[in-house]
Amino acid sequence: MYGHIHMMNTNPKPLNMKEELYIETQRESVTYCIPAGLHDWSVKALRRAMTGEEKMRAMETLLKVCNAEGCFWEGLNAIDQLISDHDIAEHRSRLLFLAGEMSAGLYEYDKATGYYARSLACPIRTKDQHIATVSKLGFCNLYRQDFNQAEEWSRWAIKLGPYSWEAWKNLGVSLEHQGQIEEAFLAYFKAVFLSRGWAVPVMHMIRLSQRNPGMVPDVGGLRSKWYKEYEFIF
Repeated sequence: MYGHIHMMNTNPKPLNMKEELYIETQRESVTYCIPAGLHDWSVKALRRAMTGEEKMRAMETLLKVCNAEGCFWEGLNAIDQLISDHDIAEHRSRLLFLAGEMSAGLYEYDKATGYYARSLACPIRTKDQHIATVSKLGFCNLYRQDFNQAEEWSRWAIKLGPYSWEAWKNLGVSLEHQGQIEEAFLAYFKAVFLSRGWAVPVMHMIRLSQRNPGMVPDVGGLRSKWYKEYEFIF
């Protein structure tokens, strides 16, 4: 008589990308100090603005408030009302980028990818804006678990801005989930170094070390150094 045959479950456990990417930790790492009445002021300023520069200044302030208070839908609605305004043509890339950030705040990464791609297609954009947008596209593809595409965007972002710790961190995540453990560790190490010990890349490197003992150095005792940014929004 044959004994019972225990079949091993070969289906990989679904990834929880909120855990994998430490979204909440990243969000909580910045404390915003918002003056009372700033929301209403920015809404009124946006209505009264006449030039593209005035409209963008008011919009930037409103979106910072929306981000700090988690009112991402309000931010998206405000952008949708302004996006076709001819006065902001030279600022459209920035505005679409901000729409991507509002969508990411809602965990709508397919929608965010669309906004970032449209931002990248705009003919007028700064170099910093270009780098940030490419990096964000890498991050969105991580959340969508398209790790190969995330790697391509991340490597492009690093080529454009080699000192971007976020791009190196995104590269590390994409490589880790493709089984390229040693190279992922080096990417995380670079992110930790460039960020001066920011908590997010530190936790990624610790996690990789704990998951792959013997393959990469043991950094379980590494402690992140928190850099709280107290940003006053005016």
